[in-house]
Amino acid sequence: MGAVLLLFYYKDTKSAVLQYAVPIWELTGTFGAFWVVTSYFAYPSLLLPIATLFAPLLVIFLIFFVARNSTIVFGEFIIKRKWLDEKILYRLYAAATILVGVIALVVLSALVSGKGINLSGGVFSIPDWISSPGSLVFIIGTLVLGIGLAPAFFNLKTLRMRGFILTVLGVAISIAAYYLYSSSLLSYLIIIPSALTILAAALYLSDKTSKIVTNKAVFIALLVIIIFSLQFLVYPSVLGKTVSVVSITTTGAVASQFLAISTVGGAMLIVMMIFYLMITSRQSALTRDHPPESKNN
Repeated sequence: MGAVLLLFYYKDTKSAVLQYAVPIWELTGTFGAFWVVTSYFAYPSLLLPIATLFAPLLVIFLIFFVARNSTIVFGEFIIKRKWLDEKILYRLYAAATILVGVIALVVLSALVSGKGINLSGGVFSIPDWISSPGSLVFIIGTLVLGIGLAPAFFNLKTLRMRGFILTVLGVAISIAAYYLYSSSLLSYLIIIPSALTILAAALYLSDKTSKIVTNKAVFIALLVIIIFSLQFLVYPSVLGKTVSVVSITTTGAVASQFLAISTVGGAMLIVMMIFYLMITSRQSALTRDHPPESKNN
């Protein structure tokens, strides 16, 4: 969400976006590694074939991930800027972040739909994936949703109506993507994530209700519910409903270890999120009391 704003609305949104991006960027890699480890515990028979299938994409993902982290470090601490100034570095960070997200969405859409995947041959074909009617629509819908919800998350009132329109449009495009993949992926359950997503944008339209959704704990909790509810459109099978989730899920003693690791990791995530919200709330208060134009800053 923030990356798009830095690219196209840098001057107006820089301070609002960076106060949330800067305290957390270095932790994303740690939690990413934790997610990979727990995924291996949960689906040991699937992770290595998936890694083989998407090896080229994963290499590109890592390259842009390093570029993302490098540019924000230089943006924060570089001294001799000259032509490579702060604005260029943060925009490079934003571009790398968007590309990382797009690659993740390609992998996710392939796992949901099975398009472009040849399990027996161990090959993922980008041309075959692109030729599927729902693939690019899936990516576009998700990106539009991210842009639409950005004003609510970063509390940018000048973009609130535009954000609401884009959110509704993003929901419609995303539903169309599921339908284009397979009508079996759609059910009445799509009402839950669709309604909650539109509700988040709608609450931000009014000053009376905007405080609800701009509360980061509420926003993140709502986002978790939305993403969790989407799983039931796919569960209990993946890869275009060709592979049963139960058949690839770990059992026995490893299952108990997976639950233990997930519990500890979840507790750590909650603690880190609390610190994150405390830091960002203090930065928001500091920015409000001492804006950049102030002589006291």
